Amino acid sequence: MTKPLPVRLALARTALLRHFGFPEFRPAQRRVIQSVLAGRDTLAVLPTGGGKSVCFQVPALVLDGLTVVVSPLLSLMQDQVEAAQRRGIAAAALNSAQEAEEQRAVLDAVRAGELKLLYVSPERLERLAGRLAALGVQVGLLAVDEAHCISEWGHDFRPSYRLLLAARIRLGRPPVVALTGSATPEVRRDIAASLRLGGAGRWDLHLDSFDRANLWFGVERVQTDRDRFRILLSNLAPREGTAIVYAPTRRITEGLARSIHYAGFRCAAYHAGLDRGRREEVLHRFLSGGLDVVTATSAFGMGIDKPDVRVVVHWMTPPTPESYYQEAGRA
Repeated sequence: MTKPLPVRLALARTALLRHFGFPEFRPAQRRVIQSVLAGRDTLAVLPTGGGKSVCFQVPALVLDGLTVVVSPLLSLMQDQVEAAQRRGIAAAALNSAQEAEEQRAVLDAVRAGELKLLYVSPERLERLAGRLAALGVQVGLLAVDEAHCISEWGHDFRPSYRLLLAARIRLGRPPVVALTGSATPEVRRDIAASLRLGGAGRWDLHLDSFDRANLWFGVERVQTDRDRFRILLSNLAPREGTAIVYAPTRRITEGLARSIHYAGFRCAAYHAGLDRGRREEVLHRFLSGGLDVVTATSAFGMGIDKPDVRVVVHWMTPPTPESYYQEAGRA
C-alpha cells in the first residue's frame, strides 16, 4: 500500500461508482473501508442488508494483491462470485463442487494475478494457504464474511474456523476484516481472539445501528398448528415479492413446503439434507423469480442479495435472539 490514504479513499469511491453505481458509501461502510485501507485489522458488525460485501470488495479493487474471502456456504460463495462478476470484478471461488479442471483454472488465474477476489471455505483455506505462499501469491487482505460462524460453528462441527489464524500466518499475516450481521460482546471477543486482531496492537471495531426502520416485527400467538398455518397463509397471501419461512427441522420444512404448495404458492424446501444439485436448483429458482416461498432451516439466505424478500416468517421461535435478528433481517 504505497499510495497515501486519501488517494486510496478516492480510488475506492471511483471503484464504488464504476462497479456498484453509487456515488458515495453509506456512513458505516465508509468508516469500515477507511480502517481497511489504512491497513488496520477490523471487525465490522453491520445489520443484515447493510452492504457488508462492499466493505471488502471495494478495498480489493484498490489494494495490491489478492483478497481472500472466507465464506461459510457454497450457495453464498456462488451468489457473491456471480454478483461480483456481473459488476465487472475479477472474482472466483475454489470449492469441493468444482471439477479438478475448473480448480486448476482458478489456481492458474490466481498465479497469473488475474483475480482480485478468491472465495474459499475455512476448510479449503486450511489446505490452500501453504500452497498460495509457495506460489508467491501476494495476499493483500483476508476477509472473513459471516464472522460469527467462528464462534457459533468453530467450537464443534467446523473446527477449521478455529484455524484461520494459522492460515493467516502462512499467508504472510495480511490485514483482516471480519464482518457479521450480529454479534454479542462475547462473540466479538471470541472473533478478535481467534483471529488475533491487531496482534498486540490496535484494531478497529465498527458497530452500526441495528434499527431497521424499513421492517415491521410482529408476534402471533397460536393454540394449534392449524391456527399457525392459517396465520402463515394470511401473511403470505396479500404480499408482492417473495417470502422465506424458517422452521427448526428438515422434516418440518418439507411438510410446510408441501402444504404451502397445495395452497397455491410456488414453494420449495431448502435444507442440508438435500443433495447439492437440489439445493442449487432451489436457490437458483428463488433468486431468478421462479419461487414465491422457500421453507428453510437457518442457513438459507445468509448473505444472499435479493431485494424483493417482503416477508420472513418463523414457524417456531429461533434458538437465540441473534438468530432471530439475522434471519428476520433477510427481509
